[in-house]
Amino acid sequence: MNVFFHGTISAGFEVLKTRIEDHMAGEMGKWVSEYRLADLGDGEVMCAMNVTDMESFGSLISSPEEAQWDIDNGAKYKSYMMEEMQDG
Repeated sequence: MNVFFHGTISAGFEVLKTRIEDHMAGEMGKWVSEYRLADLGDGEVMCAMNVTDMESFGSLISSPEEAQWDIDNGAKYKSYMMEEMQDG
């Protein structure tokens, strides 16, 4: 399943990039097959991920630790699930 995030992070892009890289080096790397993270400037970011285990992913992003990390780093975003569009 493809997941898309768009939002802002007051701590800066590099902080978020490091957080995602750390997660990918651990458990998240087992159930996110690929991702693309983009710095849109002025603290605005977006990320697309291919998630192969939504239950594990959901547990991670809804954990108290992740919620606190978001608060501590000024991360505010919306998440979307996406499906590939098929030609007519």
